[in-house]
Amino acid sequence: MRQVARIVSFRMPPFKRKPPKWDDAKVPGDDLAFVMSGGGARAAYQVGVLRCLARHFPRLDVPIITGVSAGAINAAHLAAHHGTFEQAAEELYHLWSELTTERVFRTDPWSLARHMARWGRQLVSGGRKGSPPVKGLLDTAPLRAYLTEALHAVDGELTGINYNLRMGRLKAAALSTTNYATGQSVMWTQGADIEEWQRPNRRARATTLSIDHVMASAALPLVFPAVGIGPHWFGDGGIRLTAPLSPALHLGAGRILAVSTRRDRTVSEADAPTVTGYPPPAQVAGILLNSVFLDVLDQDGHLLDRINGLVAQLPPERRQGLRTVKLVTIRPSVDLGRLANRYEPDLPKGLRFLTRGLGTRQTDAPDFLSMIMFQPDYLAELIRVGEADAEARRDELATLVAPDGNDGHAVAEGAQDR
Repeated sequence: MRQVARIVSFRMPPFKRKPPKWDDAKVPGDDLAFVMSGGGARAAYQVGVLRCLARHFPRLDVPIITGVSAGAINAAHLAAHHGTFEQAAEELYHLWSELTTERVFRTDPWSLARHMARWGRQLVSGGRKGSPPVKGLLDTAPLRAYLTEALHAVDGELTGINYNLRMGRLKAAALSTTNYATGQSVMWTQGADIEEWQRPNRRARATTLSIDHVMASAALPLVFPAVGIGPHWFGDGGIRLTAPLSPALHLGAGRILAVSTRRDRTVSEADAPTVTGYPPPAQVAGILLNSVFLDVLDQDGHLLDRINGLVAQLPPERRQGLRTVKLVTIRPSVDLGRLANRYEPDLPKGLRFLTRGLGTRQTDAPDFLSMIMFQPDYLAELIRVGEADAEARRDELATLVAPDGNDGHAVAEGAQDR
């Protein structure tokens, strides 16, 4: 594929480097972590943030990387890339720049009609045995094929993650999913000496990360089909994930950069209605998906700030292993849902017919539409906004990723420089 060939050109030959001992390389609990949130196509905004950050800190080390939903694509790419942070961000930029709706899911009228008909037959079947299973409104086989090549998977495995772990460039990576059989959030983790953890309705499992984990994490509920991992089926990791910062914290992060995909609205903006009359399905779906991907990150960040304040008031001997964790959350300066309206007429005809049937033209902020709007011009605008927003907070980001005033590149004692 032409686009993949262009992406591969950014990879550097493997370099020799002595793996550092992470416990000796840094103060415990001081590791930097990236937390990539969900939001479907909105995850292109994260690429702009990363690209800006790479421009100022090209050799940045990020030992802990976590992702959920579409953010899992970005997290997997960063964790598996062999080159520098700058090269990884640039390659990710090309991956999203060359993404189209047709490379994410099938948009031909026959495929869309077939899936809608299958849903219709399911509804009128009365639960009879032998009815064809319903696996989502859209067929995401093109996305699997695209990611398999773009992430250089070998038999589905993201081999670059294991390589970076052996080289000492990565401490751990985690992708969040939802187990549709149990309703639990499952964090699939890969790293050195990972201890699995368990909390009510969420647990971690050590594994070798693969395309299946990425596809499962990014499987929008009901819209994209679930993915089988072992005996169970898994879908979007944001559905039951009540603490999106928890994987990074469990893996030892002391500094976290979280990239959200929703604007922090003012009180007046939050009170302003975006639809008149009875809400169409697209409006209801947008609110549900926002609660899945975005609301919990805001709540978890607020809770972390409160805990930081309490811990800071305690003397070290009374903290019982708790530590303060610095968090910076970057979010869009514009409403990405409203922005999607501008590019809606360019959607493939069959998909445009389907989304309008769900009522996307009846709301001023079609959040549901923005999550499946994999249009190149829309994605390019999200990347541009992400770069501008990160640039506006450059000093704050510098304090987070390079607290010692260097370029953010921490080399462990005894390790060779790149």
